[in-house]
Amino acid sequence: MSNIFTVIGKNLKAYPVLRKRFKTYIQGVQELPSGFTKSKLFYDYIKVRRANPEKRVSMSEYMIFALYNLPPEQQKKFLTDVEATLLMRPYNSESEPYLKDKSQFMKLFSEFISRDWLYLPNSNPDEFMAFLRKHGSIALKPALSSWGIGFRKLNVEDVNDPVTLFNELSEKLYIAEEFLTSDPELAKYHPESLNTLRVITFGLGDKFKVFGAGLRVGNNGLHVDNAHGGGIFCEIDTETGKITTDGLDECGNYYKVHPMTGVEFKGQQIPYWDDVIVLCRKAAKTLPCLHVVGWDVAILPGGKLELIEGNHNPGMNIVQAPAKHGVKEKFASLLLDFYGPAENWAANS
Repeated sequence: MSNIFTVIGKNLKAYPVLRKRFKTYIQGVQELPSGFTKSKLFYDYIKVRRANPEKRVSMSEYMIFALYNLPPEQQKKFLTDVEATLLMRPYNSESEPYLKDKSQFMKLFSEFISRDWLYLPNSNPDEFMAFLRKHGSIALKPALSSWGIGFRKLNVEDVNDPVTLFNELSEKLYIAEEFLTSDPELAKYHPESLNTLRVITFGLGDKFKVFGAGLRVGNNGLHVDNAHGGGIFCEIDTETGKITTDGLDECGNYYKVHPMTGVEFKGQQIPYWDDVIVLCRKAAKTLPCLHVVGWDVAILPGGKLELIEGNHNPGMNIVQAPAKHGVKEKFASLLLDFYGPAENWAANS
């Protein structure tokens, strides 16, 4: 009980910060929920946080889960990022070093990766420029970042001072990758970004299960598909590979069609779906410590599959928010079924 009061106290102290953030966040909401003003929505958000102190509900989660429409018992069915991380941590701590560092990931999962890449701290300006000239355009990512933070596309003609640029990127532990394009069936949503599939899997020995999946596409001409970078996401039926929902963004805006290309989301078939699942199953067996993983898979022109990343603490928004169905109970039960009580793994966390 004392822990709950401590969390509530922290929420009260955070009020001014939350209000400031809310004012920025709400600018991205295209249409307020029926019956709400901006002020009323903010106070309801605070009310939801106080009613669910253990969930640490973010503004985005409040909107994309439509918690403003739900009574407390329904709100608790949704799994926030904070809750998901706490649930997974005992089971996934051993896999974190292999998945979090992109340079280590590229080496370990080379069987599933065909793109050219260069880890800049182990390189030099001449190698970097040779790499850039070879490909014309490259993707630059901090090796330890997530959510698309720090991502940039670099064209060879944009470089004026190679040495200064290289030193800056190398100090920030950047990795350079060949810039990829999607198969036309995925590129049609937003050609400027590499649009990827997020597949969340459970694995232990010979046991394997796909928990959920979704499609992530870019928006506004940006080169990232992450929701945190302004992208749009929708849910995929894991059995059929068909998109089952409209698109949704981080501000809770729904899209029947992509706002830039007019391509419809719901009902579309993801190509090569069975092959995507086979790839994830094989990747999940790379190390015995790979338990719950969120795989990011690209489908390249001609149907070639490319493993982009594996996430050791995958968020569950993509399998909850578009269809507005919480997965907390289902997720927690599956963790127990696969791995047993968390205490059995606590020594590794």
